[in-house]
Amino acid sequence: MVVTAYDAGPESCGWERKYWCIGPPVYAYGPLKGQRKQVGITADGSEAKHGTIAADTRLYPFGTKMYVPGYGWGEVHDVGSAIKGNHIDIFFSDRDDALEWGRKYLKVIVLLPK
Repeated sequence: MVVTAYDAGPESCGWERKYWCIGPPVYAYGPLKGQRKQVGITADGSEAKHGTIAADTRLYPFGTKMYVPGYGWGEVHDVGSAIKGNHIDIFFSDRDDALEWGRKYLKVIVLLPK
């Protein structure tokens, strides 16, 4: 499986802060351009943290547990526009850690929910 990494920043999650705002709100770009977005909240409404996985929910529905070598156990709580098929994105709280992970091809253990 292809395993990439992401963080809660704008480069990974598709948001931008309007120049006149010092704090929230932030707005999505891409397919949801202009819509308000909560930073650090996944597609299923949970908070992104170590162990959060973005996947193609047609293959791996929310709640699917996965063991990723070098990362540990995680659970699908998120999606991504570039995450299709046998490709997952694992969450790191630090951008440098996500960039260091890069792109790997790994044998991932998948436990589908009942």
